[in-house]
Amino acid sequence: MYREVKQFLEQGETLAIATIVSTLGSTPREVGAKMVIAASGEILGTVGGGCGEAEVRREAVQVIRSRKPALVRVELMDDIESNSPAVCGGILNVFVDPWWKGPQSAANVQLIDELLQVAEQGIAAVAATVISAENCGETIPGDKCLIRDGAHRAGNIRNSELLQEILRESEARLRREESRQVALSLPDGGKAEVFFEVIPAVRKVIVVGAGHLAIPLVKFAKILGFRVTVIDDRVLYANRERFPDVEEVLAGDMAETLRGIEITPQTYIVLITRGHQFDEPCLREVIHSQAKYIGMIGSRRRIKACFIRFRDEEGIPEELLKRVYAPIGLDIKAESPEEIALSIIAEMVKVRRSGTAQSLAVF
Repeated sequence: MYREVKQFLEQGETLAIATIVSTLGSTPREVGAKMVIAASGEILGTVGGGCGEAEVRREAVQVIRSRKPALVRVELMDDIESNSPAVCGGILNVFVDPWWKGPQSAANVQLIDELLQVAEQGIAAVAATVISAENCGETIPGDKCLIRDGAHRAGNIRNSELLQEILRESEARLRREESRQVALSLPDGGKAEVFFEVIPAVRKVIVVGAGHLAIPLVKFAKILGFRVTVIDDRVLYANRERFPDVEEVLAGDMAETLRGIEITPQTYIVLITRGHQFDEPCLREVIHSQAKYIGMIGSRRRIKACFIRFRDEEGIPEELLKRVYAPIGLDIKAESPEEIALSIIAEMVKVRRSGTAQSLAVF
């Protein structure tokens, strides 16, 4: 979306970017959902459709004309008696922010460039937008900044105390991967409502083993937005014809190949090779890593035997073994490769979202 926003700005368009900053009750879209409304009438994205979205679009026309932001409260409860299935019964608070290219909005153009860089590199960042400000000097609603790598990278918020509070809160938001409107209080008595839009680092999944199970698993992972790497020691299986849509296909010794891959806290590792004699060396390579998720296929008996060897013969601490989801997947009584792949990807989502569904893991 930000690439299209930049194109609009370069063409001289004035835009209104509508963002859901908070919700109450059941709503059609989540916090952080966006809609771009151009002066020409073109629209990108949605904040939920129906009468609520129409109300936001009407406000966007006024925002474009005045070039002043507005906070729109959309109540979806008044129409409950209409018996429309589209009515959710909740409340949306939508911040409608004007963007244009000019001396007064140079910060927006700089911010767009930073956001595009963040997207291209797949790195984590937080875009903070002031919704309201009281006794914060020259800071006004619509002022914003981008935080990346713990530092202020772009924006027009010049109140140093407010920036420090934004930096601190950004760290918390990134840890939780949670976009949210937050009330900030400054030491000098100033107050501000700030919306923190979290842009998490790109999640990667490394699928070790390119057999029949890998094909549906990769498809599910791509649907969920993962960048996928597939590894196998057999060129017959690890090739582009078999996996045309993934970012990387690597053929070679699987454990050795894993050793050369950067593993971050946003990496999910799935060990589904053709036997424990291949799974176990791979597990040794990644068990000490920062990976968000490590899952290994196999029977409960073989996995227990593996973990006992790792603990008693190799001195691997039990707390590290407890990180490994093995047998892999959620307990959905899966049988076919497609069902097993579904159970694995669901377990990955469970880990990401801190869910409570029952895993098959021995620990």
